[in-house]
Amino acid sequence: MSSTKRAPHTAPLTAQRIREAAIAQFAAHGFAKSTVRAIAASAGVSAGLVIHHFGSKHELRAACDEHVFTTLTETKRANATSNPLVVAEMLGEGPMRIYADYLLKSLLDPSEQGQRFFDHYVESIEQVIEEGFAGYTLRQAEDRRAQSTAIAMLALAPMLLEPRIRHALGTADLAGSMARLTPYLFELYQHGFIESVPEKKEG
Repeated sequence: MSSTKRAPHTAPLTAQRIREAAIAQFAAHGFAKSTVRAIAASAGVSAGLVIHHFGSKHELRAACDEHVFTTLTETKRANATSNPLVVAEMLGEGPMRIYADYLLKSLLDPSEQGQRFFDHYVESIEQVIEEGFAGYTLRQAEDRRAQSTAIAMLALAPMLLEPRIRHALGTADLAGSMARLTPYLFELYQHGFIESVPEKKEG
């Protein structure tokens, strides 16, 4: 997932502030409704400076995609051996919650960029299956693409279905829902749901 980088090297803190403001705007209002002017106002800069750093709203979004995806992946890697509830706690507030909301907006976006974000997620899982993840080894299926897509579906379902899940569990927010679900999702990844299968009848 590549992004066009204009001039962040000349003022990295300004570029970072613009990017974070854009992530928050996109997460709160969606990509279509967020404007360069609103992003600039949130970052405390001019709209021209946003364009100077990122070229266009489209390229700014690509930079946000890259940053959010990389940050979420690195956070998972850094906490791979921690209690599974650690990541759930991070989703309660702060930047990680905003990044989670951004991820959800991307997944629900019907545009080509929304599809691109999901495809990149699947490709990252393919790489994890091939190389392992923080000491974990995953089973390797013959149809790696289908296997990776199935894992992506499972991993993203809590985000996509969060309002329904919250109602079913009686939780207050995403962090509360994930705190309830994470132990069972982790068990599912390790052992699966099925404990035994019926014996095949002969004849």
